[in-house]
Amino acid sequence: MNSAEVLSSDLDLVRRSLLVQKSEILNKHMEFKNLQHSSAKATDEADAVVQDLQDNLNIQLHERDQFSLLLIDKALSKFADGTYGLCECCADVIDVRRLKARPLATLCIACMEDQEAPGKHLFQ
Repeated sequence: MNSAEVLSSDLDLVRRSLLVQKSEILNKHMEFKNLQHSSAKATDEADAVVQDLQDNLNIQLHERDQFSLLLIDKALSKFADGTYGLCECCADVIDVRRLKARPLATLCIACMEDQEAPGKHLFQ
């Protein structure tokens, strides 16, 4: 197997991982919708407070999942148009080891470190 085949195989594993993550989030979304509809009203004040806290936590988790879903869809669309794995800042190829560890990475290590450098502002 040559290096291009290894890279293609690695990227296919990343793509399949993203599809699994997307499926899991969509399943959680259905569970969240069902939970919202079946949520019983608390009978006393303490139960109501606990229920409100749980509802708020569920909403926050749902919002986080929705954001992750957007990032996953963006990555999958990059697979479709052939730009997955290219740094959005410098257009260099992102190391496949980074993509395997962080499939939603959009920056190469050098650009990420540059953006995270002290005193560096993202909107300069």
